[in-house]
Amino acid sequence: MCAAPDGLWDTSIISNYSLRTGSTALTEEAPLLRTSSKLSGTRTGSFHEAVRHRDGGCVLTGRPIFLGRWVAMQIAHIFHLAYEGHWNHYNYHNLITIPPDRESDGTINSVQNGIVLSSEMFEHFNNYLVAINPYVWKVKSWSFRG
Repeated sequence: MCAAPDGLWDTSIISNYSLRTGSTALTEEAPLLRTSSKLSGTRTGSFHEAVRHRDGGCVLTGRPIFLGRWVAMQIAHIFHLAYEGHWNHYNYHNLITIPPDRESDGTINSVQNGIVLSSEMFEHFNNYLVAINPYVWKVKSWSFRG
């Protein structure tokens, strides 16, 4: 499931599996690959708490936390911590309207840059098997079969 702008769950988009076709423009810009951010960036507990409080469970599956425990749930940075330098260089902080409680945490740790995912969905998200289109509030999933 995906959270709609009004906060309601929209179950009609779960089986929306499609690839977009059309023209693609090539650029000289190097892609930012998914990478582990466990050893990079500034991790903050307040970021995790704010995202947990807002989401209450996995935003893709709608699965809530179990007995008040965050077992098998992960907090994901949408824009990876490993690329905090890129975030700062290209002034993405200008897109943030809800800064973290402590300015020293950096805007990359805004609740707006985080989502709660089940452990399974977290792995899919980190391996580009699931993507979220913020403009239409849809979840996309890709599967390549030979």
